[in-house]
Amino acid sequence: MSNKTELEDPITEAFTLFMQASNAVQKYSDSTFYKRSRLSTSKYSVLQILAMSDGRMTPSEISRWILRERHNVTTLVARMKREGLVEVEPSTTDRRSVNIILTDKGRQKLEQATPVAQEILEKVMKSLSERSVNGFMKSLNILKQNAYDGMAALAEEKRRNR
Repeated sequence: MSNKTELEDPITEAFTLFMQASNAVQKYSDSTFYKRSRLSTSKYSVLQILAMSDGRMTPSEISRWILRERHNVTTLVARMKREGLVEVEPSTTDRRSVNIILTDKGRQKLEQATPVAQEILEKVMKSLSERSVNGFMKSLNILKQNAYDGMAALAEEKRRNR
């Protein structure tokens, strides 16, 4: 058995640092977006993904892209609808579903906020070389896959316990 405490364990230390960095980037991003464009990071993400998908998606598709629970996306979309950034229309193929549609006002807001996103990106990533970014991306993809595998295992466990 090692004399190292849990906090001295490199994997625990790296995970703690990763979580702190993730939270710091999220807080910086949220405050910068709000201050400069009156958008949250989540709203910007929805506008961006809608623009990339020809301006139309279901709440379930949006939730998969921005990694939020569907009920959270529904609440977010309702706020965005009140602000005129999106419209909601019944699906023509599934009467239980709706489509979220990017409005002209939403496109304009996205155009205004995109330089803010670029500013955030440059501030957070400025010290990383292209080589270190490539290694970083490889590590992040591994972490993301491990987390997805963990979520799938939890969902399977929940399904079995019903």
